Amino acid sequence: QALFRVRPVTRCSATMPGHADAVLHVSYSADGRRLASGGGDALVRFWDVASATPRHVCKGHNHHVPCTAWAPDGARFASADKRGEIRVWDPVTGGALGAPLRRHAQWVTALSWEPMHRHGGACERLASASKDATVKVWNVRTGALLSCLSGHTSSVGALRSGGAGLLYSCSRDRTVKVWGDD
Repeated sequence: QALFRVRPVTRCSATMPGHADAVLHVSYSADGRRLASGGGDALVRFWDVASATPRHVCKGHNHHVPCTAWAPDGARFASADKRGEIRVWDPVTGGALGAPLRRHAQWVTALSWEPMHRHGGACERLASASKDATVKVWNVRTGALLSCLSGHTSSVGALRSGGAGLLYSCSRDRTVKVWGDD
């Protein structure tokens, strides 16, 4: 009775080895041409999807990388580690952009970029959620902490930016908070 049929996957079409420890997170660029992965080996890897080949290996984290996120315009990529450090990368060169963002007391659990249509398409605002029960909003170009949202009473597990300037966070405290940029 389904509206569409889903065919089961019957074979693996490619394998992209390279991490020395477990791969903890992967995310696609908005154009679908690039993939990035974060691993237990504290590395971020950029991959070409069409050829299933590695493009860059980014070193800088000192602990597991459990979350990653592409900027909507594809010009920046963020990764965060279990020490609460966020790094922003240039996906074209694999180089770090600016200094690491460090203000979380525990590890970062989620990252979410502001939608591209906000603030003239600059793609400079990044929100991060943490086990420290806070959500922080950053300007990645300047490295400035723009705001610290602290209404949750337990670890924040997921974070999404909305199109109307709203930020949604959910927590182990069994709440979803909606944050506005008044």
